[in-house]
Amino acid sequence: MKASIPKIALVLLTAPVQPAYAGTCLSVDVMNPAGEHITSPYGVNRTGHKGASPGYHQGIDIINNDRFGKKIFSGSSGKVLFRNFRGGGVIADVTSGDTRFEYLHMETTRLKNGQSAEISAGEQVGTMGCKGMKVCAPHLHLYVILKGSVIAAAGQTGRVWKEYAPKSTAPMTADAIKEALPTAWYYVNPEPFLAHQIPISNPYPDMEGGQRSMSLPRTCSPTTDGPASPTASETPSEATTQSQESAIGGAASIQTGSPDYAVKVANQDNRSLYIELAKQNATELTANVAAVEYQERMNAALAQLVALYALDARPTAGSRSPDGARP
Repeated sequence: MKASIPKIALVLLTAPVQPAYAGTCLSVDVMNPAGEHITSPYGVNRTGHKGASPGYHQGIDIINNDRFGKKIFSGSSGKVLFRNFRGGGVIADVTSGDTRFEYLHMETTRLKNGQSAEISAGEQVGTMGCKGMKVCAPHLHLYVILKGSVIAAAGQTGRVWKEYAPKSTAPMTADAIKEALPTAWYYVNPEPFLAHQIPISNPYPDMEGGQRSMSLPRTCSPTTDGPASPTASETPSEATTQSQESAIGGAASIQTGSPDYAVKVANQDNRSLYIELAKQNATELTANVAAVEYQERMNAALAQLVALYALDARPTAGSRSPDGARP
């Protein structure tokens, strides 16, 4: 007689194994996703880059079509503490188990400095802005901070900094990560904790996971310096193609011009590159308008738009002139 396996055992055998070191993931969007993209990735050295503070970037900067004064939401449930940060605007600090999410550079917060409350995923924490900052293009700076016990158990080699480590400090070594203090907090890459992957409009050569135009896949755990996916090093990669499609979709949702025309142009394969280049120039100009050479950016953007206009006017293959002759 063949022994049968109890149903509960089958469930346990087939259920996906979750890593013990996984943190809490964001379960909802932190802002309106229309036009959402990352303007400054995690872990890159921004020294010498116009419009950016020098040193390593220990979080990610996100903007969308809404920009200044629009709502920022908590992507997770937990306890939120509101506080002011000199030179950094106002902050909502949400603790969800062994994971903390900090929403920086906001203009307003739901409660006053020093006040705390229980919050649910999807509740508003503040509005996008730059309160108290001398120079700033409105954006959300998102930190993900894990307890030392979590990153030590992960045994990973990604870029990690102890909380409040100066931006000039190099990332921790693999040995230092293994010896992380269990109850201390450490910055890790926010990308694998996002509710969904987000296009990156300004890739850096030294990005964690390699230079790419899409955030890392959602894993809810610390990442490594390895490739973001099997196709991450291919040219063109699937991730890059998806990023360009998403970026074009975001550009089409901006409320200027005809949406029908934007969709029509976006569907033209031989023009999509021009649209993407023009969009990226416009994004960089908006994000860094206080710190870049305005005229140079405008000249570059206008040159690309002229090229796009010329393509739009160029006769397509097989078309004929009014007199019936081929052009």
